[in-house]
Amino acid sequence: MQTLTEEDTTAAECDRPLWHFEDLPERYALQYDARFARRFVVTVIAMTTRFTDGSFQQLSCVAEELALKLLLTETNVALETFGLLDDGVSAALDAFADNVYEDMDHEWLYDDSMGGIDESAVGAALGVAPMAFKAWFTPFNEGRYVHPSAADEPEGAAQ
Repeated sequence: MQTLTEEDTTAAECDRPLWHFEDLPERYALQYDARFARRFVVTVIAMTTRFTDGSFQQLSCVAEELALKLLLTETNVALETFGLLDDGVSAALDAFADNVYEDMDHEWLYDDSMGGIDESAVGAALGVAPMAFKAWFTPFNEGRYVHPSAADEPEGAAQ
């Protein structure tokens, strides 16, 4: 976040290391700017807070799905690095992922051939949530919590 702010750039144009932004869908890297970074960090903090304070019920938006994917990947790397990733731990993490994600539609963001499926008749028939970049911080439905600092701005608001 600080790097993108200091350099007034995007993840695609930045030569300095960035916190796992390289692991987000590459086709949107030109849109990963300081504002996005702030919203994404707030999303990660709000999501992990809900996990730890007992208020978590469901993932709220595409940004949370992507954040959890990054956190689970990093968890696996850390556990493996310290020799703690045995079959039981791996199975527990897999079970957690199977239960916390409603679906794996967010994985399509990493597959360029699936771009726009959420806006197609096929996507509508499959019940695919909007996955366009502008919808990443939009709650899946009214009952989902997205932190006010990460939530979408009203139409016409200053950017």
